[in-house]
Amino acid sequence: MKNFLVSGIKNPLAPFILLLALIILMTIIISNIKSARETAQLHTGRQNLLFDPQPADSDETAAEKTGSEPDIRHLTAEALDAWEGGDFAAAEDKFRTILVFRPNNAVALSHLGALLHHRGDYASAERMFRRQTLFHPGDPNAYLNLASVLARQNKLPEALAVSKQSLRLAPKASSTNLLSLAKIYSQAKDEKRALDYFRRAASILGPRLVEAGWDPAFDNIRQNPEFQSLLRDAGKQQGAVR
Repeated sequence: MKNFLVSGIKNPLAPFILLLALIILMTIIISNIKSARETAQLHTGRQNLLFDPQPADSDETAAEKTGSEPDIRHLTAEALDAWEGGDFAAAEDKFRTILVFRPNNAVALSHLGALLHHRGDYASAERMFRRQTLFHPGDPNAYLNLASVLARQNKLPEALAVSKQSLRLAPKASSTNLLSLAKIYSQAKDEKRALDYFRRAASILGPRLVEAGWDPAFDNIRQNPEFQSLLRDAGKQQGAVR
C-alpha cells in the first residue's frame, strides 16, 4: 500500500484518477437516494388512488347510495288518491316530489300540468306538458295537453300544429280528445273543424255533452245553429235519463 501511494504521488495523473473515482462514487450515492424517493412517492400515490371519488357518470345516484329516495309507486298512488279526493294541494306537493326523483314521470307531468292549467297558470302548465312531449313523444295525450294550454294562451298556430301531431298518433280519438280538439279549433275561429269535432264528441257523450258545452272555449261557435241543435238534443237525452 505504501509503495502504491508513493508510486501514485510520483504519477502526475493520480489526482485526476482520484477525482474521477470520487465523482463516480457520489453519482451512485445520489442515484440510490433519488430511486428511494421515487419509490416512496409511487407508494403514496397508489395509496391515494384508494380514495378517488366515483366517476361523475356513475349509474348509481346519490339518493340510491344513501337510500333517501322515496318509493315512487307508493308516492304516485298517494298523489292520485289525494287528486281523486279533491285535496289538490297535497296532490301537487306529491307530484312535485316525484318529479324531483323522476323528471320523466308521465303521471306526475300530466297531472301537475292539469292542476296548473286549471289554476290558470298556463305558462307553468305549458312547461309541464312540453316536458311530457319531450320524454314521451309517442303519447298523443301529451300533445293534446300541450295544444290545449297553448290555445288558452292564444298561441293558436302552434296549438293547431301540435293537435295535428296528436291526431297522427291516435286517429281514433276519445270523446275527451275530440272535445279538446273542438275547443282548440273554436278558439282558432275555424268553425268548420270545431263543429266537426264537437259533432263527433256528441255522438259519444250523449247527455254529458250539455255540461261540456258550457266551456267558454266554445264561445266562438256558440251561436252556430248546429252547435245549439246538438246541445238541445243532448239536453233532451239528459231529461229522458232523469
